[in-house]
Amino acid sequence: MPYRLSVAKLFIAGVIALLLLSGCGTPATTPTGLTVTSTNPITLSWNAVSSATSYTLYRGTSSGDISAKTVLAATIAGTTYTDTSALTGTTYYYQVRAVNGDGASGGSNEVEATASGGSFSLVGNISGATVQLTWSAITGSSGYNLYRGISPITTSMTKIRANLAATTYTDSGLTQGTTYYYQVAAVDAAGTEIQLSSVSAGLTP
Repeated sequence: MPYRLSVAKLFIAGVIALLLLSGCGTPATTPTGLTVTSTNPITLSWNAVSSATSYTLYRGTSSGDISAKTVLAATIAGTTYTDTSALTGTTYYYQVRAVNGDGASGGSNEVEATASGGSFSLVGNISGATVQLTWSAITGSSGYNLYRGISPITTSMTKIRANLAATTYTDSGLTQGTTYYYQVAAVDAAGTEIQLSSVSAGLTP
């Protein structure tokens, strides 16, 4: 009888050990080669990790550790990502982690990118002393903010209309002989700007 009890105890101990070890695998290794391949819009790529089942991309507006960044996208299946929410003229810092069933890797190398263009088109035409603007409709938007400036540098533009319902607008009251540039921001129901258009060509009424 004591022998049978010993065998039973050994068997139970072995089962418990296997159960404990089953959750102690190796997390995916850290991705390498994170690179910015475009800034219009910002597009990123990185080297594949053989042990990964997906990737998580992090973004911040200042350089630093990945813990200071927020998750931009999770469960990315491939090794490229296009950041369509990046605001033109804003500089961002990115890192990526590889993920598998046993956890996430450390953060990859950090890369910096400044968005140089928008994710949907904006076209302007001159009609006498006015400028007629047309842009693409954006799924998920509840309206559009319209910006105008005398320089294509978006940070110098001024919002001239908020929460426009239509995807067209006629801008009047302009100074003839002055060149104007425009950009549209799609906004969601909370009023947050979710996507930016390209900057229009210079338009001189």
